Amino acid sequence: MNGWLPPEKSGLDLAMNGLTGTMGVLAGVVAAEDGLPIAVRLRSDQNGEVWAAAASAMGRIGRKVLAKLSKGELQVGVFDTDRYRLIVRPISLGYLLAVCEPKASIGVVTMELEAAAKALDQSLFVIMPRAVADPA
Repeated sequence: MNGWLPPEKSGLDLAMNGLTGTMGVLAGVVAAEDGLPIAVRLRSDQNGEVWAAAASAMGRIGRKVLAKLSKGELQVGVFDTDRYRLIVRPISLGYLLAVCEPKASIGVVTMELEAAAKALDQSLFVIMPRAVADPA
């Protein structure tokens, strides 16, 4: 036995299902720092690879802006468009993105995003302990 848990038995699946089960959330995406998708849950006809690249780009931009302004670290970034509300949060291996309806509640989605991020970080540590402990 190599210690790897299949996704359906790990917190990864539960976290992603919890996030995408939230009212107003259309998709949940875990993206690596470089934009590659790690996990994708779509409730509509969307392209998970595009959303993963977007999550990484938005997260990196948010981090760079805050670093240049010396305003701390990115906790959550909210990007509103006429079609979507995008909420991104850094996690140990990259970024977690919630793709939402434009009027989705930021507070409710952010609470679920935080719970999912915590569960994902724990699940990813079980699957890849060295990469999560030292992502450099």
